[in-house]
Amino acid sequence: MRKVIPIVIVSLIVGLLAFSQSIYTVDETNYAVVLQFQEIRFVKTDPGVNLKLPFVQEVVHLDSRVLTSDTPPQEYLTSDEKRIVVDQITRWRIKSTEVKQFFLTNLNEIGGRARLEPLVLAELRAQIASRPYDTMISEERDTIMGVVKDAVQIRIDESRLGIEIVDVRTKRADLPTAVEQSVYDRMESARKVEADRHRATGQREADQIRSDTDRNVSIMLACANRLSKEIRGDGEALAIRIFAQALEQDPDFFSFIRRLEAYTISFSSGDSLILSTDSNFFRLLSGDVLPITEIEATLGDVMPLDKKDIKPLTDAEINDLILECIPEEVQEKTS
Repeated sequence: MRKVIPIVIVSLIVGLLAFSQSIYTVDETNYAVVLQFQEIRFVKTDPGVNLKLPFVQEVVHLDSRVLTSDTPPQEYLTSDEKRIVVDQITRWRIKSTEVKQFFLTNLNEIGGRARLEPLVLAELRAQIASRPYDTMISEERDTIMGVVKDAVQIRIDESRLGIEIVDVRTKRADLPTAVEQSVYDRMESARKVEADRHRATGQREADQIRSDTDRNVSIMLACANRLSKEIRGDGEALAIRIFAQALEQDPDFFSFIRRLEAYTISFSSGDSLILSTDSNFFRLLSGDVLPITEIEATLGDVMPLDKKDIKPLTDAEINDLILECIPEEVQEKTS
């Protein structure tokens, strides 16, 4: 009895070990390749729990997700003999229908990446060499990457690598460091020339606008000065005519008033006068004066001044005068 118990325990341990070695799991993120003496027996691509021969068969898992191949930046030569540094990234996956072929040609993901990267770099070099530099820094770069993807996929299918290219993209496309500064200097010089040209054009147009404005201002000031003198002359003529109407009613009274005004102005305080002995002013000062002239009052009714000639300018007439002094080209721009 004592000898049976150890045998049972050993049998259980061996059975558990054999059972654990005969079960393997395939999940959503990988494929399973079952080998027997380094020979592929079958491939499992569907998720689930599967059985295999214990201790004889082994399972190799391959990633079924999208993988990334990121190579170091490479220097290329364009068709116009300009150097450019391109940093590309390739996304790829193992074809679910060619897992066995992938394992035979690449063994694992590292081997697949090692076989894929030279093909991508070679095709990328060929495409860049057939195009000018400007294309690689323009919107057409994405189109070029699409061409590279299709061409690499054809070469992969011909080599039966079991790989599907998802995408090929460039992270960066720049000039080499050795020539980058010189190119920047040349670009800066070109932009400075362009800026100076625009600045000179702007200055020329500003001078032209300023000159036209000064000319128009001079024209409008001259016109306004002419019109103001004409209107002032018309007003003074009207004032003289009205004044004459008032004088015509009593010329003697006007003469008397003018003499009084002359006396008032002449005998202001602080003035010194040199008069002739025959002067009426001297006679007035010496007391030898003639009798004061008697001025009869105006006979008849005082006639009111005639206001028919007093016609103030209307708003329309003022606007017409203003428009008369504004040049036509200015009116066209403001209309």
